[in-house]
Amino acid sequence: MNPVTRWLDERVDLAGLRRVLLDRPVPSGLTWWHTLGSATLAVFLVQVVTGVVLATYYSPSPDHAYDSIRYIDSHVASGAMLRGIHHWGASAMVVLVLAHLVRVFTWGAYKYPREINWTLGVGLLALVLAFGFTGYLLPWDQKAYWATEVGTNIAGVTPVVGNALVRLLRGGSQLGAATLTRFFALHVLLFPILLVALIFLHVALVIRQGIAARPWALEAMKNPVTGEVEDAPTHTSAGTYRKFYHAAYDAEKKGGVRFWPDIIVKDVGVSLVVIGIIVLLALRFGAGLEAPADPTDRAYIPQPEWYFLPFYQLLKLVPGTWESAIATGVPALLMVVLLALPFVDRRSTRSLQRRPVARLLLVALLAASAMLFGAAVQDAPKKAPEVGRVLSSQERAGRALFLRQQCNTCHAVSGLGGGRVEEDAPDLTEIGLRHSPAWLHSFVEDPSRFHLTSKMPPYGPPTLTHQEIEEIAQYLSSLRGGPVAATPPRVPEYHDTFPAVSTSKEKP
Repeated sequence: MNPVTRWLDERVDLAGLRRVLLDRPVPSGLTWWHTLGSATLAVFLVQVVTGVVLATYYSPSPDHAYDSIRYIDSHVASGAMLRGIHHWGASAMVVLVLAHLVRVFTWGAYKYPREINWTLGVGLLALVLAFGFTGYLLPWDQKAYWATEVGTNIAGVTPVVGNALVRLLRGGSQLGAATLTRFFALHVLLFPILLVALIFLHVALVIRQGIAARPWALEAMKNPVTGEVEDAPTHTSAGTYRKFYHAAYDAEKKGGVRFWPDIIVKDVGVSLVVIGIIVLLALRFGAGLEAPADPTDRAYIPQPEWYFLPFYQLLKLVPGTWESAIATGVPALLMVVLLALPFVDRRSTRSLQRRPVARLLLVALLAASAMLFGAAVQDAPKKAPEVGRVLSSQERAGRALFLRQQCNTCHAVSGLGGGRVEEDAPDLTEIGLRHSPAWLHSFVEDPSRFHLTSKMPPYGPPTLTHQEIEEIAQYLSSLRGGPVAATPPRVPEYHDTFPAVSTSKEKP
């Protein structure tokens, strides 16, 4: 050792850490499936790094969240790729945790002495899904808003505590600023702390108990004294099982390999491949971003992220009277079964081939999930492509005010609204081609300045504030009849004669 490492070794026992972490023996016959845990940890570290970078540019408020995402995509160096990596990394975390859970189940590695580690793994799965649910809202686009609306509504059907649970999640009765702030805090503060704590405990127990050996090696072993093959006691709760297990596990380690370099090389290789796939998906498909969230668009058909699709499709298939029972009962039942599994199944048999009930349940669950997922994909609504430019936060606020003040009862926009013939209100579909935002602001404030006979009431203070009128004016100026204006909008001065709008039939 050099002086620096010798100084550190005297204080933190570097040699001891090396023996515990790297020099430990592991059983023989470990497969590539045993690298899933390390790959999950590697992807989580990628999520932490990309998440920290994205959080430095993100604004958790409904007025600026969407614009901050667009800023990341268009102005931050490699921002779109970072957001894509974070998006696809979240899906990879779900896939890896589920695959790791299935591998542990098939090997019977949830049995003695790993019951606590199994429950920690189930907790990690729940936290990863919670990460996906809370992170889903942060872009504040249509898909995020309405999928979260549906998700929180599902939580609301929970017996007894449903209403309180919805208000706790949303921070009120409706999705809004409190919801977005709450989800952001959960996503970047509370859940990371909990996940790091569970990962630390999970890895510590793996080091303490060792990697699970091959199932058949723990079901029978050769007695070193008599030379005969002895079967394991029937149940793990039997008094003699503990001695049998440790003798069989020690025999597997004697014929095994060292964690460094034999196993860790495979772990690093698989982790790099997984991260490479995530980067390729980010470069090829990105993270996607729909139109900004519009709470007034009740025609939008939301769909959750892919890992929630089987459950989403199941709710669509059950009758309405059973919906609340399925919405809360199925997740609760699955969680209870997973947590209780190592304490209920105490048979010493670990091989899946000798566990027919477990094999049947696993196949049935995977098959049902695959069929529900396929049906959900097939039933996905076909969305029309987005046209036109994306509205700014100020223009979106103006559109919300336009609808809130029921301006669309008199004025039509792109064929929607209008209908009050007696008001003789003009169509506003191309109003942005004829007038500037300043002119529109002044007109909305007091129409009589321009048309003495106008039937439109003034909306100046105290009816609306100057800021609200400016938001409406900015929204109206964006109405130019199509995706892109054929000609630049005319910017008239107030002393112009405006022959095209000099009659009451042409007033905006």
